[in-house]
Amino acid sequence: MPDVSSGGLPRPLTSFIGRERELAQARRLLAGSCLVTLTGPGGSGKTRLGIALAAEVAGDYPDGVFFVPLAPVRDPDLVPSTIAQSLGLQDARNRPLMEHLVSQLRDRQMLLVLDNFEHLLAGAPAVARLLRETSALRILASSRSPLRVSGEQECPVPPLAVPDPGTRPTPGALAACESVRLFAERAAAVAPDFTLDQQNAAAIAQIARRLDGLPLAIELAAARVKLLSPEAILGRLEHSLRLLTGGGRDLPDRQQTLRATIAWSHDLLTEGPGGSSPRARYSPEAPAWRRSRPSATTRWTSACRCSTAWPNWSTRA
Repeated sequence: MPDVSSGGLPRPLTSFIGRERELAQARRLLAGSCLVTLTGPGGSGKTRLGIALAAEVAGDYPDGVFFVPLAPVRDPDLVPSTIAQSLGLQDARNRPLMEHLVSQLRDRQMLLVLDNFEHLLAGAPAVARLLRETSALRILASSRSPLRVSGEQECPVPPLAVPDPGTRPTPGALAACESVRLFAERAAAVAPDFTLDQQNAAAIAQIARRLDGLPLAIELAAARVKLLSPEAILGRLEHSLRLLTGGGRDLPDRQQTLRATIAWSHDLLTEGPGGSSPRARYSPEAPAWRRSRPSATTRWTSACRCSTAWPNWSTRA
């Protein structure tokens, strides 16, 4: 196995805003659990939080931290081979892949970051086997739904804090709010002369609340500052999600517009875990967890357990 201990994580090109409490909680859970799953709706920042956490704890894993991107994978049976590929393992022609993978990881003090597991839940037993048959492996997963295997510790990823509607939105007061800081930094990236000031503070506070602190939505809205004032952005958000487009060209397609992120969630509901059809999922013979249709919630209290739950503004598109 290649001796790579620190080169397995993507390097984010934008600043990481806030999340001190979530980082501390996830780090504590990872110290006591072999599998921690960051859960939440699309666009809530699970991947970014996972990368930040993995970078923070990298020194605890002498055999390395490895990032395994699962979004492009469509077949749950390919989870083991995708992990092996990310680790740089060569094929073992004379033995099954899982046996080979377990033998290579058995005594390794290693962290695997399995990113975007939600559409591959049928592959979760392979993850459980890896954990059962290794002594020091830790796995940090991100998924819109928990993997539901033994030993899993779920860690919900909430939205960013939004301004208190009862507080006067002054620039000084808003500067400490995570969602406003994210908007301001991403706006300044596309419009260098942008500043949070007394004139736009109220509109930016309302944008953050209107988008319920969802990081992806805030970033997409901030990208429009080059063409529209915060007041104009807020006005358009009252009527449609069509404004929330124009994500970075280096991002996955599902993160380039908010509609694409919602569509990804819809496809997961349509296909079901491992590609099951709606008929199979809701038939009387199906297991109970497949028959129960996830409800579209208007707040975030149940969002972390529902892969298609969205804040209330999604229904106004």
